Amino acid sequence: RRQKINSKVKKSAPDRQKEKDDYDGTDDTLRTDSVTANTPQEVKESSVKERDLSNRPEGYKTMGVTGESIEHPSDLTKVPGRIIERKMVRVFSFRTFLREECFEMVHYAEPGQKPKWGYFPSAGHPEVITKFEGTKATPEFLQAIAYEVYVKNVTFGLLHQWLSDMGMTISKNTLRNWLKKGKKYLDELVCVLKSIALEKDSIVNCDETWCKVRKYDHYKKCYIWVLVNKARKTAIFFYENGSRGRDVLTDFLGDAELKSIMSDGYNAYVFIGDELKSARFKDTVHQVCMSHAKNKFVKASNQGGEPVAERFSDILKEFFMKERKCDDAGFTSAERLQERQSLETKELLIELRSLLDSELSKDSEFRSPYYTEALNYLNRFWKEIFAYLDDGELPIDNNLAERTIRKLTTQRNNSLHYGSDAGVEMAATYHSVIGTVRLHGSSIWNFIGTFFKNIFNGCRDYVNMVPDKITLATSQC
Repeated sequence: RRQKINSKVKKSAPDRQKEKDDYDGTDDTLRTDSVTANTPQEVKESSVKERDLSNRPEGYKTMGVTGESIEHPSDLTKVPGRIIERKMVRVFSFRTFLREECFEMVHYAEPGQKPKWGYFPSAGHPEVITKFEGTKATPEFLQAIAYEVYVKNVTFGLLHQWLSDMGMTISKNTLRNWLKKGKKYLDELVCVLKSIALEKDSIVNCDETWCKVRKYDHYKKCYIWVLVNKARKTAIFFYENGSRGRDVLTDFLGDAELKSIMSDGYNAYVFIGDELKSARFKDTVHQVCMSHAKNKFVKASNQGGEPVAERFSDILKEFFMKERKCDDAGFTSAERLQERQSLETKELLIELRSLLDSELSKDSEFRSPYYTEALNYLNRFWKEIFAYLDDGELPIDNNLAERTIRKLTTQRNNSLHYGSDAGVEMAATYHSVIGTVRLHGSSIWNFIGTFFKNIFNGCRDYVNMVPDKITLATSQC
């Protein structure tokens, strides 16, 4: 039988990456479908199904680990009042193997006071219940699952299966909730890192990537941003409920008095626009990544078959080679500025400008669309691309932000989608800390473990728990 074909054609979702690739700096090629088409779909009341309570299970599984648990009984001689009740509290720890510990809680009442619970350690047993606040896991166990999910990119399903194979009975939602408890304290640390990244006269790089988020009964394409401060070795990921409006980046920057901000041309035009010319950003230098301009000419040469496009890419490559020589020689910002202002650099700049004006003056009818896009892009963002030549501290490209956000892109390919906005916000918090630790060249495993142990021990000095000062906070606690 011939199948019926639905006459209603489903409109494909706008693709931000294609919009960025096709944009050449002119209004004709500017597409903002992925930015403006962000009104959330309303959930119809008729589509909401009532909960079916007729299939409730007779019993529920309780958390536990296969094998005998280690028990820590209370020393009843230390109880200061009359004992009312006793119970065991489960705590899961993960060191070289998975094990379960039980701490005996005593319900007692002192004369003239209300009854309360307490743990009174016996000789040879832990002095306190070693569980992270709000969970049944030790700081080491929380460290292990955070490292698996956000560093090794293990999905919650695989993590749950791994723990199940080791004999532990636990749900995936419980693992998520435990990581949320750790996020509450990491959020305080991220606030400190944000203030460091947006210090006065800072030079920052920014970029964004898409992610798929579940919204009620459908999935929506949303975006996560990253801001990197190379000098202070700080990376901040932020997500504003999936919003794709142009105020996301400028609202995040707030009243920061930055020296410069680097982005690609599409983000510069669509999300920043004239904001950097306003009163609060009037002293901020806006840069556009040179790598994007170079890649467009490489594409015009390879796919468009334009012979002159290869000359453009060769000249732009010379600017990168000069920067690499400065890096290898270990130049200071003053020495780098002197090199950028050299006669050889100015000759390259003059040749490139002359070649660009010559090509733009020719008839565009016989030009490939790739070549037209590359020429317009370089002409539109000429000032922003070569703004780095006036200061020895400014970067030449946006590769730092793109490398930082690549880890999250890898996780996106593994997990396919996030279950909610809260899941994306939790990923942004953990990746902010992980990205910052990676920029410092420190061990992510050691930092997460030390941070959770400090929180368990009552330390709340977040200023001294940043990656380069956490040893100081450890000694003070």
